[in-house]
Amino acid sequence: MDAAPHHDHPKPTAASRLLSLLGAFSSGDGALRLTDIRERAGLSLTTTHRLVQELLAWGGLETEASGRYRLSAKFLELASRSTRGLHVREAALPFLVDLQRRTGLTVHLGVRNGRNVLNLEALRLHPNYGGANRIGGSIGLHMGATGLVLLAYAPPGFVDLYVQEPLQQFTEHTIASEGQLRAALQRIREDGYAIASHTPVTDRAMVAAPVMNSDGEIEASLGLICWLEHHEPASYIGPVRAAARRISEALQGRLNYSGDRAREFRLRYAALVEDEPGARTHVA
Repeated sequence: MDAAPHHDHPKPTAASRLLSLLGAFSSGDGALRLTDIRERAGLSLTTTHRLVQELLAWGGLETEASGRYRLSAKFLELASRSTRGLHVREAALPFLVDLQRRTGLTVHLGVRNGRNVLNLEALRLHPNYGGANRIGGSIGLHMGATGLVLLAYAPPGFVDLYVQEPLQQFTEHTIASEGQLRAALQRIREDGYAIASHTPVTDRAMVAAPVMNSDGEIEASLGLICWLEHHEPASYIGPVRAAARRISEALQGRLNYSGDRAREFRLRYAALVEDEPGARTHVA
């Protein structure tokens, strides 16, 4: 009698072990003990210790006084030089600050990340706020105005895939059916903005508008959060759309954020860069 077929599971590579270790820092407050990293990454204690030491030597991890480990700023440095999202954030930041100062309300910039909206920036009234609206926070695309805008301007094929999975509800006002969602997305495309009230937080509303790139495709979504008890969401449609339009123009190279302070900063930065060997720069 023939022996039963034997299926070998592929042996984890060094790269997959390292990625598993880095993935351990994706939730919680980002400070982990060695045993926490081992459990989350599914690695042996010996392998975890070796990889942690290699990352420390490379500069990718830092240690706290408590002995816990955190990802270091080196990852942010690498991301800032190579990711499109952070380029968008940099171009948008002056206009986000201006909108937040004018309204005194929470302002955020989000991009589509799988089925979620990922916040690239969040300017808020309370610096200790730790909800989904923090930088790096995420929530389902259909649960708020910023995500709905991203869905409305996404390729039709993506929306078709999105509605194949159940639409999770945060509150009774969260869109829960495919018909509701498609009707809402159609209205957003017609109006050029979205308002979502009582979701994902029952006493607040979100107003959002699209940020478009030079190819006419959506690059990000600009959103503002207001308290329904004190504010009328419709009154913020104009400021939000205007800010989103200015960010779009900046991304398309048709607008530079100008002013004496901005130019002074660029001149100082250019002088520093020119001091580096072989450096070349241009000041607008």
